[in-house]
Amino acid sequence: MKLCRPTVFLLLTMAAVLIFAQGVFAMQPRPNDSKTINVKKQETQPIIRSQAVLQKEPQSSTGFVFYVYDFYDAAKTDSQVIADCLKFCSVFKERVIVFDRKDWHIDEAILLPSNTTVIIDGCTIKQNNGVFDNVFRGNNLAINPDDPYGYPLSISDLSNIKILGKNGAKITGCDVNKKAFHPALNNMQDMVGDYWGWRTLQVSLTKCDGFEVGGIEFTQTRCWALSFDKCVNGYVHDLSITSNIKNGDGVDFRAGCHNCRVENITGYTSDDSVACTALPGSSKYPSGNYIYPMEPSRFLNPTLSPRDLDIHDISIDGIYTGGNHHSVICLASGGLRVYNINITNIEEDTHGSRESTVRIYTGYGSGYVDNDLSNIRVNNVISKIAGFAILCNTKVDNIWFNKIIQKNKAGKLSNISNPDGITITNSCLR
Repeated sequence: MKLCRPTVFLLLTMAAVLIFAQGVFAMQPRPNDSKTINVKKQETQPIIRSQAVLQKEPQSSTGFVFYVYDFYDAAKTDSQVIADCLKFCSVFKERVIVFDRKDWHIDEAILLPSNTTVIIDGCTIKQNNGVFDNVFRGNNLAINPDDPYGYPLSISDLSNIKILGKNGAKITGCDVNKKAFHPALNNMQDMVGDYWGWRTLQVSLTKCDGFEVGGIEFTQTRCWALSFDKCVNGYVHDLSITSNIKNGDGVDFRAGCHNCRVENITGYTSDDSVACTALPGSSKYPSGNYIYPMEPSRFLNPTLSPRDLDIHDISIDGIYTGGNHHSVICLASGGLRVYNINITNIEEDTHGSRESTVRIYTGYGSGYVDNDLSNIRVNNVISKIAGFAILCNTKVDNIWFNKIIQKNKAGKLSNISNPDGITITNSCLR
């Protein structure tokens, strides 16, 4: 095809304009070219991609990225610096907060608003000596100034919280714990264990819809490492937990939790590694030896239906721990139910001594109704340090144990008080 001269001229002109425009834009500085401070390049995409939580895909880690170190001031405490960062980004609907470049030593809990992702990148968040508080907590508790360790005045809803670690991230407690006088036991003691309430928890989330915690090593815990009460749609994964204190649980799902998944937990826990515990509990404290409540939201229980307090649709997969008491428990009392629980791939290491590897039971109060524990599947359990691989002390419904192996030569395969409603297959002593 032959082109006429005007057409050729027009094409050449357009080409020249395009080349000129590309040259002009190429000379424009990129946004990062203007930075003069020596900080890590900020990422605009989620640093850790979340996985699906059962049938609900969590909201992606969108929002602006903020580095806590950008707010560092040698004249301020680390907790003051963290507070400055959180206040700075509070105007935005979503935010990603990055801890890196140094270890962070805190004097109080880090309070997270909804739609917040925390990234702990190659550093440690550690509590200073004498601190009696959580490491991370939602900002949805209205603390009672007259009783700051007791029940809050009110609790609002919380959603979309992620606490994710990478490159050896750690959360660790005090070297020296706060002490107080225990009025019932009549002695001075470290404020650790469940007598001293929810401030002993390293991660505490209450009434949270959509959460994820993963990729972190927890050490020097002061009670349960992570606790969730009335929380839904959660994913807890890839954690190493080491505890050596009274009530040193790993991951606890309390009354009202459902549609959650926990997987790939390692370490040594001085109490239960993973617990599904549905107890109505007391609404007034002190209560016996318990000075403060372990669940911040428990005062709401009398206003709710028991069915709102059930624990259900929980997946527990890949728990590889040693320690004391149990690897996994399902506990119901007071008319609350635990059901639709899938427990699989549970293997003990050789450190510690346990009553049983998996325990399904009632206790800690009365009011259990036959079959409040139901529709539970337990598969592929290897017991090495427990007296019993599996234990059940009450009447349950539709519980199936499969491929249960007891390797402890001094132990037994099972301790079942009522076999009605229980099936055991492909299981043996070795």
